[in-house]
Amino acid sequence: MIRLLLIVFFSFIGISVPARQIRLSSDQIEAMFLKQNLALIAERMNVSIADAAIAEATVWDNPELSVGDINFWKRRGTDEYGGAVASPKQFSLELSQMVSLSARRIKLAEVEKIDKEITVRQFEELLRSLKMELHISIAELVYLQNLLKVIESRQTLLEKVVAGYRAQYQTGNVTGNELLRLQTALFAVNGEMNEVRTEYNAHQKNIKNLLALEPSVVVIVAEEQVDFPSPLTLDPAMLMETALASRPDLAAAVLRAEYHRKDIVYQKALAIPDISLGVKYDRAGGVWDNFFGVGIGVQLPVFNRNKGAIRSARFRLRQNEILVLQERNNIRNEIIECLENYKAVYSFLEENGVNRSIQSEMDKMPDVYTKNLLMKNISMVEYMDFMDSYHASKEVLLRSRKELRLQFERLQFAIGQTIK
Repeated sequence: MIRLLLIVFFSFIGISVPARQIRLSSDQIEAMFLKQNLALIAERMNVSIADAAIAEATVWDNPELSVGDINFWKRRGTDEYGGAVASPKQFSLELSQMVSLSARRIKLAEVEKIDKEITVRQFEELLRSLKMELHISIAELVYLQNLLKVIESRQTLLEKVVAGYRAQYQTGNVTGNELLRLQTALFAVNGEMNEVRTEYNAHQKNIKNLLALEPSVVVIVAEEQVDFPSPLTLDPAMLMETALASRPDLAAAVLRAEYHRKDIVYQKALAIPDISLGVKYDRAGGVWDNFFGVGIGVQLPVFNRNKGAIRSARFRLRQNEILVLQERNNIRNEIIECLENYKAVYSFLEENGVNRSIQSEMDKMPDVYTKNLLMKNISMVEYMDFMDSYHASKEVLLRSRKELRLQFERLQFAIGQTIK
């Protein structure tokens, strides 16, 4: 509470609250997500709601108590000697209870149990989708963090070169065109930095929403060495079989078919009329001063036999069976698409990837070229061509690594399980 008041106070007086950076690994981020994500917490409550619906379905209908035949006027009678006497005031009481002959409450409870299982699968599907969104944000943040380092390095070198050329321009050693060329390049790098930071901030917002973190926090993803499996070790038929057995969205679709089967049974039970059993007490309403009786009532299924609801449930069952076939076909095609995309990126990095030792040597070259430019050992054209090529190659390498991670995550998402 004190911390919240401080944030409000600083905002009011115009002092910005400094950002707090937290460095987390991918596993730590996922653990925090499973514990703190508000959408998951809310969706999990639907399971408790379904449990309550099951309990409600088994409860009997309330009995009905009615009071009637109340006479506002007092009756007058005579005794055996002809004298006037007051009769007791007339009224009647009736207690009735609806009784089901078709066990419809049990059948409704069976429908609600299937609905609960569907709710569980829907929760698992939401979890799967949100985890995919989280993994995408992690991959994007790792890529953008590394890209920002590359751009910041180039920005620092260009600022150093521009400062050196500005000093030489004042002494007449370089032309104004050369200085302008460098200043233009620095301006373009600054613009690229702003664009990347905007994209970085968008993914920061997304991951903080997924982790339910406060706005002042900045999440730094700790970069880790990830060994992705070779596509040659992945059997498409095995992946399809795993997906058909694991995907919660397909499981929910199959359960909906079972739901409609149970619903047909329930709708048929509603076509069987319930009976009403009751007892009645009537005081001074007839020949006897006190009358006790029992009664039974039943609806006659003459006009409405619930045929429309039964037919509707049968059509829903058939419709769902078709949708399940379509969903299975979609999953198979999705597996092939994701696997082919993963193969393409994996092969590209295998054929064109740069090992870490060569990459370390390449990362030293911008400093070398900058020193040579300031010492007039190379021309500006050579320097700018190298810097553009180096920056482009670094960006392609970082983007390819990000794409490999994303395609692997999409493949796991399509399967519905983690590939080990």
